[in-house]
Amino acid sequence: MFRLRALLILGALVIGTLAVVYYVRANHCVLYYYGAAPEEVPQGTAIAVLNPLRNRTDERNAEWLIRDLRTAKCEQVSRELLADPTKICSTLRGNTKASLIWLDPESDTTKGGTRRLIYDLPDRQARFIVYFRADEPGWGVKTVSVVR
Repeated sequence: MFRLRALLILGALVIGTLAVVYYVRANHCVLYYYGAAPEEVPQGTAIAVLNPLRNRTDERNAEWLIRDLRTAKCEQVSRELLADPTKICSTLRGNTKASLIWLDPESDTTKGGTRRLIYDLPDRQARFIVYFRADEPGWGVKTVSVVR
């Protein structure tokens, strides 16, 4: 009987702790970041610990975009996003690894907020930045850029 009660109390403490951590950190996408400013030093080392409880919708959209930019549709997609197709396509074509190292907190879409997702492209020594913003059709990718 004592073991069962102790196990129930321990379980309640664990669940309570997880709920508090979720509540406190839910709006913090990056729990820890070490390195130079993510968008400024593509050759530098970046270590990011991302919140496992974050909303990943924008990340999935950015991954689909990166996949499309690695194909023959790159120039067309880049032009639709008002980005420089030469710079974007030459960087992403043949690239096999893109690691998310930074993402801004989710913005209030009613106030015209923006959100950046920054990916490290180690084999190109570059950073790929995807900008999300609210406009007439809704929340979505506004443009992209590459920093070398």
